[in-house]
Amino acid sequence: MGLPWHLGVDVPVVVLGTVLILWLLRHRAVSRHAQRLLKDRLRFETQLSELSAKLIHIEASGLDAALEAALRQMVTFLEADRGNLDEYRDGAHGIRVSWAEPDVAPLPAILAVDHLLWTADTLRRGAVVRFSRTDELPPEATMDRMGYERLGTRSHLSIPLQAGGPVLGVLSFDSVRRERTWPDDLVGRLHLLSEAFASALERKRMELSLAERLRFQRFLSSLSVRLSHVSAASLNEDIQDALRSIVAFLDVERAVLLELHESGVAGRSWTIDGPVDSARFPWLSLQLLGGDIVRVARIDELPVEAAEDRTSALTLGLESFVALPLRAGKTLVGGLVLGTFVSGATERAELLERVSLVGEVVANALERAHAEREVGRLRQELAHIGRVSALGELSASLAHELNQPLTAILNNAHVAQQLLEADVPNVGELREILADIVADDQRAAKVISRLRALLKKGELDHAPLDLNDIVREVAELVRSDMGVRHVSLTLDLAADLPRVRGDRVQLQQVVLNIVLNGLEAMSGPHERGHALVVRTARAGTAAVKVAIADEGKGIDTGDVDRLFQPLYTTKPEGLGMGLAIARTIVDAHGGELRAFNNPDGGATFEFSLPVDTQPVPRHGT
Repeated sequence: MGLPWHLGVDVPVVVLGTVLILWLLRHRAVSRHAQRLLKDRLRFETQLSELSAKLIHIEASGLDAALEAALRQMVTFLEADRGNLDEYRDGAHGIRVSWAEPDVAPLPAILAVDHLLWTADTLRRGAVVRFSRTDELPPEATMDRMGYERLGTRSHLSIPLQAGGPVLGVLSFDSVRRERTWPDDLVGRLHLLSEAFASALERKRMELSLAERLRFQRFLSSLSVRLSHVSAASLNEDIQDALRSIVAFLDVERAVLLELHESGVAGRSWTIDGPVDSARFPWLSLQLLGGDIVRVARIDELPVEAAEDRTSALTLGLESFVALPLRAGKTLVGGLVLGTFVSGATERAELLERVSLVGEVVANALERAHAEREVGRLRQELAHIGRVSALGELSASLAHELNQPLTAILNNAHVAQQLLEADVPNVGELREILADIVADDQRAAKVISRLRALLKKGELDHAPLDLNDIVREVAELVRSDMGVRHVSLTLDLAADLPRVRGDRVQLQQVVLNIVLNGLEAMSGPHERGHALVVRTARAGTAAVKVAIADEGKGIDTGDVDRLFQPLYTTKPEGLGMGLAIARTIVDAHGGELRAFNNPDGGATFEFSLPVDTQPVPRHGT
């Protein structure tokens, strides 16, 4: 029995309608999916644009916080569980930004994980690393697969950061709680984000580099100023302080400064703890004398002939060091050695450049110290000649002063002999005679002692001194000469005078030269009296002064400017060195010497010296 004709027509229509409805439903679903994808893409593009704009316009001080916020936004948007932004500079870790969901452990730095070697190599070549499941990794990444599984990673994406050059870092996203895919279009868009991150990191790196260079320039400037004021008296302490600052700034543990001469003779040497014997580094000294830079990553790399150097380095705790010859101009003046307690630590690329610049500053300081020491030696020679010359002028009075106690001793000895010839010697008189002999002997011994002190040659001995004592000692020395010249001497010494720091013999010479100059000024015929006054007093709160006033004819106006010049003299038989030597000594002690005419006639020579500010060492504490 056949179907009614209308049913034969309705069935195809129903089927066609059903197909049409299904197509429409599918088209609607596809359209909705496409709209959702488009909406997500627009949202991503908008977020990417906003993040990029923020990273470009953010101030340097807020860049770290902006990077962290941007990373957190992207991890959340991608529905990942954790993310990293890691910077690498010269193979070392730089800035690191990491974020993870509260219940997820942070992701370690990808290039720093030992068991992700294939991943690290791929990223360093500028290629992307991505997988939805760990079994998608290639066979050569077997160790990486096990590493990711230990980290709990199910899906992963790492994009190398580049800003037109080598890899600056890595942008990583990691999924722990579910597997997910990383479509090409998403990776392409994330590349845009990585470029924004790379630009931000490069800007941060450049700003940090500039700030570090400025900090280093300030350190060099400070070091140069500090070493430019090094004096012979405080050389050891000043160099120790400078070495400590170098060690702290360059992040090393030890610094050794060797004084070398091109003649091959080793000079002094210093460490942060004090002077050290440069003979402890014979092999190193030879290399530096040859102009070689020595870099030792491990102490056991030193050659056999450097056995003594190895022992010395180990004594100082060194495991690696770099040594640089120091030149002032073309002249070799020493070597600077910087070492660490860790092997290979002195291999840092920027260390040698910085050591070279620091070395220039130290070399100039060593050259100045050497020049000052040579000038000091010549000054001492000249001062010694001046003392001999000054004592030559006093020879007659000194002979008289020695002759008096010697004559008295001889006379007392004769009387004692006569008393001893008596049947009953007078013991009381003999006792008095012997006491007189002892007193006269001590008097002569003091004269000889003062002469020996002034005539001796040797190193300067800077110590705290009382200028009143200096003046009294010189007064004793010239007492007889003033008697011969019929000149009265008055000492007007201030009480409680603060001490100065200096060499006793040289300051005695300054006072002696000026006193002799005053005596000479009063030697000619004139109507005024013959008196010399020596006064001491404070010169403000930071100095002490000694003024020596005579009653001579005064200073010629035309002679004032030339008075302290070497070889200039107004005396026919003078050498013109006494006052010049006096000024040289006073200048070397940080003081000032000047001369002026007195209102009532005669002249005054006055010198001032800074008060000693060094703390007095405590004993027995």
